[in-house]
Amino acid sequence: MRLLLAACLFLFTATVFAEDAVREVKTANPFIVLHPESQQAAAAAYYEAVEKNVFNGAIPLKHAQLAAISASVAMKCVYCIPAHAAFARAAGATEEEIKTAVAIAADVALNSSMLYGSQFDMDTFMKMFE
Repeated sequence: MRLLLAACLFLFTATVFAEDAVREVKTANPFIVLHPESQQAAAAAYYEAVEKNVFNGAIPLKHAQLAAISASVAMKCVYCIPAHAAFARAAGATEEEIKTAVAIAADVALNSSMLYGSQFDMDTFMKMFE
């Protein structure tokens, strides 16, 4: 399984040199076979819509990939982190920007843990943002 994912990642990153090229890559399509056969057509439509409307949507691709890195770190996904880091680099992200995306995820996790673990009052918390 890891070999398949590594091969897919290599094929994608080897063919991606400019932001326009990245925008044409269908990053999730090789993973459709991971879904039950009865759901593969729906999964393909979903991934196509995400590629078109999210990763090529309202924010620049580089920023979308940096957000994906932060989410991947939060999920602790050993597959997503290197994939989205490679896609972010291909979209023009620097190592400093990637480190910053990771640091943002770490900061959000720290504060979430502190608030949740301390059972901080939600009403008090929400009033801080009025």
